[in-house]
Amino acid sequence: MLDADTRRDIESLKRELKIFEDEEAQLLKELDVCRARKADIKDKLRKLSDDDKYQSDMLAMVYQQRHGKPAAKPEE
Repeated sequence: MLDADTRRDIESLKRELKIFEDEEAQLLKELDVCRARKADIKDKLRKLSDDDKYQSDMLAMVYQQRHGKPAAKPEE
């Protein structure tokens, strides 16, 4: 059997874990909102500047984000 101090510690840790889980859920919701806004802005940018240079820049940016290094610039 668990003594009273151990049970108190367990309950305290459970409450603390619940607080962190709630905070994590809130942050994930905020992250989803930020991602949606980012996608919306990118879409608006794409619509406003629908040309080859923009598409090339976007591809380079995506490559850099995924691979962590700059993509080779295409020669013009």
